[in-house]
Formats: sequence, C-alpha cells, structure tokens
Amino acid sequence: MKDPEEQRVCVKFCFKLGKSFTETFHMLQQAYGEDCLSRTQCHEWYQRFKSGRTSVEDDPKSGRPSTSMDDDRVEKVLAVIRQNRRLTVREVAEEVGICRSSCHLIFDRQTADASCCRKCVPRLLTDALLICEFLTKHETTVVPQPPYSPDLGPADFFLFSKLKSSLKGRRFQTVEEIEEN
Repeated sequence: MKDPEEQRVCVKFCFKLGKSFTETFHMLQQAYGEDCLSRTQCHEWYQRFKSGRTSVEDDPKSGRPSTSMDDDRVEKVLAVIRQNRRLTVREVAEEVGICRSSCHLIFDRQTADASCCRKCVPRLLTDALLICEFLTKHETTVVPQPPYSPDLGPADFFLFSKLKSSLKGRRFQTVEEIEEN
C-alpha cells in the first residue's frame, strides 16, 4: 500500500459529502485498485470520522520504543565484528549488551545491500569440511557421488577409525595443537 493517509483523507472527504460506507469503499477501489485499504480498515476509519474524529494520522503506539537498533548500537556491533570476525552472534550480542534477535537484525540490514552473504560472522568448520581439508592435505582422491544415493557408502568412510584411534583420550587447548598432532 502506497500511502494510507491519502486514502484516509479520501474516506473523510466522502463522509463529509454524505456518501455511505459502501459507496466510499467502491470509490476507493476504483481509484486505488490493488493498493486500496482493506474493507475492514476503510470501515474503521469511516466509523472514526462518523464519531467525530478529525485527524487522518495514526494514533500514537503504546509501549516502549526499541532502543537496540539505534545508530550507536549498530556501530558498536560493527566495531566488535571488525575486531574479531570469528565471534558468533551470541557472543557479539553479549559483548554489546543487546538481545540476539536484534543482533541478527543488524547483520541482516548491514549485509542486505552488500554483495557479501553474512561472511562477517563465519560458522565453525563442520566435520565434513574438516574431513575434506584432511583429504586434500594428504592428497587422497575422493570419487564424487550423486547427491542422494543411500546404496553407496561414502568414499572416505575408511578414514574415521584411523582418525579416531590416533586422537583417542587426548585433549587439546587450541586449534594449533590439533593441527600439530
């Protein structure tokens, strides 16, 4: 809907001329087509003007205004991301002091116009990516498989037991220690 205030002015005008609600609604449909107010909204505004209302503007909304999406907090979130791009959304939200949903909204709005697709907060590597990196590092050839074929076993299945047995019972503090071993 383009401009509901303009249509409310038209409803008010028709009411002042003495047109009935059905006439008013049909005239709005002819004038605005698909962008017309719904029948319910048109009826509500007609009744408001009938009861003596003169303003076509919306009533003020109740509740507290949102403060988590102001420019200051958006800048704080972006500054935290610039310092460490490997933080998760939860960690960024905790550091800035806003909820995760607001943090997600900030990410969505900042990356909507950019050509990147949320590369500012990368996810941790999944097991499949780690295995692929391991196989390419050790120059193991993997036969490509169709996307869905339950009758075929994965070509790199034989590596799991060897990986697990060499790392069994050991604890690592950093990623570098894991890569060394």
